Amino acid sequence: MTAPAKALSEIWGSTAVEAEYAGHPGLVLEPRPGSLGEMLSGTSRWAERTYLVQGERRISFAEFLAAIPRAGEILAGHGVGPGDHVLVIGYNSPDWVLALWGCWQLGAVPILGNRWWGDGEIRHALDVSGPALVLSDFPDPAAHGLDGAVPISDLAAAYAGEPLADLESVPRGLPVPDEDAPAVVIFTSGSSGAPKGVVLSHRSVVANQHNLLARSRRLPTDLDGDAPEPVTLVCTPLFHIGGISNLLTNLIIGGKLVLNEGRFDPAQILRLIETEKVQSFGGVPTMAIRVLEHPDFESYDLSSLRSWPLGGAPVPASLLERMARQLPQLERRGLGNTWGMSESGGFLTVAGNRDLAQRPSTVGRPYPVAELRIHEPDEAGTGEILVRSPTVMLGYLGIDDGTVDADGWLHTGDLGHLDSDGYLYLDGRSKEIVIRGGENIACAHVELALAQHPDVVEVAVFGTPHPDLGEELAAVVVHREGSVAPSPEGLREFLKGTLAYFAIPTRWSIRTERLPTLAGEKTDKKALKAEFAAAAGAGSDPDAMKRG
Repeated sequence: MTAPAKALSEIWGSTAVEAEYAGHPGLVLEPRPGSLGEMLSGTSRWAERTYLVQGERRISFAEFLAAIPRAGEILAGHGVGPGDHVLVIGYNSPDWVLALWGCWQLGAVPILGNRWWGDGEIRHALDVSGPALVLSDFPDPAAHGLDGAVPISDLAAAYAGEPLADLESVPRGLPVPDEDAPAVVIFTSGSSGAPKGVVLSHRSVVANQHNLLARSRRLPTDLDGDAPEPVTLVCTPLFHIGGISNLLTNLIIGGKLVLNEGRFDPAQILRLIETEKVQSFGGVPTMAIRVLEHPDFESYDLSSLRSWPLGGAPVPASLLERMARQLPQLERRGLGNTWGMSESGGFLTVAGNRDLAQRPSTVGRPYPVAELRIHEPDEAGTGEILVRSPTVMLGYLGIDDGTVDADGWLHTGDLGHLDSDGYLYLDGRSKEIVIRGGENIACAHVELALAQHPDVVEVAVFGTPHPDLGEELAAVVVHREGSVAPSPEGLREFLKGTLAYFAIPTRWSIRTERLPTLAGEKTDKKALKAEFAAAAGAGSDPDAMKRG
C-alpha cells in the first residue's frame, strides 16, 4: 500500500487537539503526516541543493532521494523483508543515513547500534533484536561477533545511476504501515547496566519532527524555496534520537547537513563551522565547553553561526553567558536549552534566550503535544517528571517493565518541578540522588553550583559508599589549564551559602584531564565511580582523590 498524493497544507498543521492514540487520550497536531512517506512530500523541490557533506563527499537531495529505493533493493538482495530487524552499527556517514531509509523502504525495522560498544554489548544487542541482517563498518566484523555482516559502504553503490525524472515517486513509494507499528530501535547509553532497546513507532518518529518544525516555525508550508539553504553541523551520533531528528529535519526543510569525521574533536568542529558556513550547531554542554576552551578558538571565523542549542544535561548560566560573550551574535537569540530522552522519542521542552535570561537553568516549556506532570511532589514541588506525547516509545525491546503506564505516561526517572508559568526545571535523576545520613542530595543541583566557580571547566558529582552515613558525596572537578588548581577547602568555601552543609562534597578529584564520556559526549559517571572505588580498594587515598 502506498500513500496518495496530498497538498502540503493537507499534511502539515500547527493546531494541537485532544485525540486518542495507542489506546489512550492525548494531544496531536492536525493535520499531520500519516507516514514517513507523507513526511517527505515536497522534498523534491530541494533537488539541486546539497543534503549531506562529509569530508570530500557531497550528496545532493536528488542523489539521496533516488538512492532510497536502490538501497532497498540492495537490502532485499540480502534477504531483508517487511518487519525484519536490521542491526546498523557504524560511525556517522552518508551510507549510514541511507541504511536507515533503505530499511524503511522495505518496511524493515532498523536497530541502531552504538559504534563505541564493547563486544559484550554487541552480543547483547544481537540477542535482544535477532536481526535478519547486520550492516557494519568494522574492518573485521567477525572479530566482534558479527559473522556475515554486510559492509555499510556497500550501500554507496545506490548513489550511482541515472537521475530519477520523478523524485516525488520516492515518498509515494514508501510503505504506509500502522502508525503504532515499530519504526526504529535506539539504545540507551547503558551507563548503569546493559543498554536497553527503545522501540519507537512510526507515529513517534513523525510526531517528533512535526513538534520541532511547528515550534520553530519551519513547517514545509512556511518555507520559502528561494531562501538561502540552512546549514547544520552534526557531531552527535546519528544513532541517538538527536541525530535522527537532525537528519530528518534537514531532509524535510532542504537543509545541508554537515557530518564530522571520527570522534568529537573541537578543532575539527571549529574548522567545519568556518569552511562550511555553518548556521546551527547543537550538542551537549560538554561539547560547548570543549569548543569554547580550544586554544585556537579566536583564530576561526565563526560569524555564520546563528544557533547553538544545548541539551542532554543541565546548562549552567555561566556557560550560556560565556557562549554569548565569545559569540556576540548569539546574545539575543540562537542559544537554547532542550530536554528529552531516548524513551520520549525526542525533545519535550525548549527554552530560548529570553526564557534563560528570565529563568536561569530552566529547560523551558513543553513542545505543542507534550504533556507534563510532576508525580508525588515533595514540599518544594519536586517529584518524578511524567510525560505523555505521541512521540513516547512503545516500550523496551523484550522488556515490559511499566515504564510507560496504561494511560500513556512515561515515567522518566528525572526529577523536576514546574513554576507557575509552566516552565520546567530539572532537579536530577531519581537514580542520581545521594542519600547522605538520611538527607537527599540531587547531584545535578551540586554540579550547577560548582560550575559557577570561575576556574571550573567541567564537573561531575556522584555518591560513594560511606560506613556510617551510607553514602558521601564525591566531586570530580576539571579546572582550566594554566590556572592554579582550586583546593577542596577553597571549593567548599565557595559553596557555603549556596548549598546546605550536607550537600557540599566531601571527596574530591581535582585535575585538568577531561571527564570521560559516553557516545554523544555525556559524562561517563560509571567510569568515574570506578576510579574512586579502585583507589579505595587499593587502600590508598591519593592526592588526586582527597577528602576535605
